[in-house]
Amino acid sequence: MTIPVDPLAPATARTTPLRIGPQMLPGIALLAILAIGLASSLYALLFKTSELPAETVSWSRLADGDTTAAVSHFLQKANPLENPLVTFDRVSSYLVTGDLGARVQRGCDNWLFLTDELALDSGRLANLTRRLTIVRSVAAYLQSRRIALVVVLVPDKSRVQAVQLCGIDRPTLLANRLADFEAQLRQAGIAVVDVLQAMNAVGGELYYRTDTHWNERGAKAAADAIAAALRQAGLAPTQKAEFKISTDPMQERVGDLIRLAGLDRVAWPFRPHGDEEAATVIKQSAAESVGILDETPPPELAVIGTSFSRRANFVPFLALALTAPVDNRALDGGGVVNAAIDYFAKPDFINSPPRAIVWEIPERMLEKGAPDSDDAWAKSLGVPQTVK
Repeated sequence: MTIPVDPLAPATARTTPLRIGPQMLPGIALLAILAIGLASSLYALLFKTSELPAETVSWSRLADGDTTAAVSHFLQKANPLENPLVTFDRVSSYLVTGDLGARVQRGCDNWLFLTDELALDSGRLANLTRRLTIVRSVAAYLQSRRIALVVVLVPDKSRVQAVQLCGIDRPTLLANRLADFEAQLRQAGIAVVDVLQAMNAVGGELYYRTDTHWNERGAKAAADAIAAALRQAGLAPTQKAEFKISTDPMQERVGDLIRLAGLDRVAWPFRPHGDEEAATVIKQSAAESVGILDETPPPELAVIGTSFSRRANFVPFLALALTAPVDNRALDGGGVVNAAIDYFAKPDFINSPPRAIVWEIPERMLEKGAPDSDDAWAKSLGVPQTVK
């Protein structure tokens, strides 16, 4: 049926065809997500109410909010489309506007950067002072046990790969943060290895494009510099090990920045392409002089720190450079001190401590706030622990 148009009607009153442009797609996607989410929530309420704890549903508990909270938790758990809806939202935002969420920024040539690394935290100078105090307390504690400490500050990805920022603003107030903190550590008599200089000397790509961590090229440059510094200081392990090196086939490596953007559950091209990597496989064995029945002493060198020490073969590269075993005690998501807290409480550390410890600390964590428990733990290190 055709609706006639009055030729004498004003132009503004005439019917015009609806045109859907790219700028409308995010809104359409949002409406679709809301509609599907409502439908799936109704489905959960109609067909899965038996999973809702009966004791949480009552008029009295509704008044104090317990029932509302229980229903909300139930819908989050029982909604069969919760994860797909979130993924669809992230994919549609990425495809239409290039949005990667609040915590990820895109540079050029598929280089992704962590927003946290580029932010100026309130109280950042006070946080730096707290970090320095904690490191000094740990160094004094280890010195009381005749354990040498070597600190390694991992430079920001946005510092090392600054040419790939391509318009992303890195605050100028961060320019001297790394060098200033290293200088303060040296003034306190704490050994520091400047891995930034070693990495700059190698050049090229030293971090994964889609990950916050250094790649194997960067990890090896840092490991080689640390090994050289340990030898110069007379802290290289006397133990020996042998290594066999091979290379895995080239494959895509989906970085943690893609996961932070909420796009790791979909395939390319619905997300940024991951890094192409032929990962190195480093297998360690005892030296030929060590017999099968010989008792193997614990490694003389240990590494504490963060996920940087658990990525890109950093610790295996360090062991390879030293031709010696290295005890990796770093923790994923451990912050600055969690690995130290965990390791220092272990019986093997208390009874058979290493000769030296390498403490890896990411630059981006220096100015971040820390719980008061970190300070309390550092102060508690005044008296060395003993185990009977």
